Amino acid sequence: MSEVIEIEYKSLLTQEEYQQLWQQYIADSTTSFTQTNVYYDTEDFHLKDLGMGLRIRLLSTKAELTLKSPLITGEGLLETTDELALPIAQQLVTKQIIPAEGAVAEKLKSLGINRHQLTVHGQLTTKRVEAQLEPTILLVLDESWYHGKHDYELEMEVSDPHLGKEYFVNFLKENAIDYKVAKNKIVRTFESKMSN
Repeated sequence: MSEVIEIEYKSLLTQEEYQQLWQQYIADSTTSFTQTNVYYDTEDFHLKDLGMGLRIRLLSTKAELTLKSPLITGEGLLETTDELALPIAQQLVTKQIIPAEGAVAEKLKSLGINRHQLTVHGQLTTKRVEAQLEPTILLVLDESWYHGKHDYELEMEVSDPHLGKEYFVNFLKENAIDYKVAKNKIVRTFESKMSN
């Protein structure tokens, strides 16, 4: 189990902007991987209403169960993650269930959410590349596919919300990129699935 604070700034990108940033910042990087997020919620989207997100992330050799919760400060999210063996995670996804044990299960219980009320509401696959720009600033470029949609996104993961936002704004300006609102991946996935 791990708990980390996630502070990130993001913008959707055009394909041309994505390729420009990839050439400039990523081309020499070997940090590239594909991941599939399978998103859970109750039938009436109780977690979404609480500003939370629950996913199983499938990677090539392992998997993670993560619950994202808003911080009281409003600046970032608390990620509670349990590591899962890939075969077990694949079974959970197929059966649309969440483990009964672990830190995530305990948090869900404390919220009064019965794990048996959670079902899969969508799935998103991302090809991700990363580059460390500064010791506390990670550049992430995502190309994602979900329910008939395909998009490109810039994420900047930072440790300080104020300095990180300033860095993000300057980064967009220096690279001549117009900011485009990027809803969270789980929200984009849910909205896309509901509109199909």
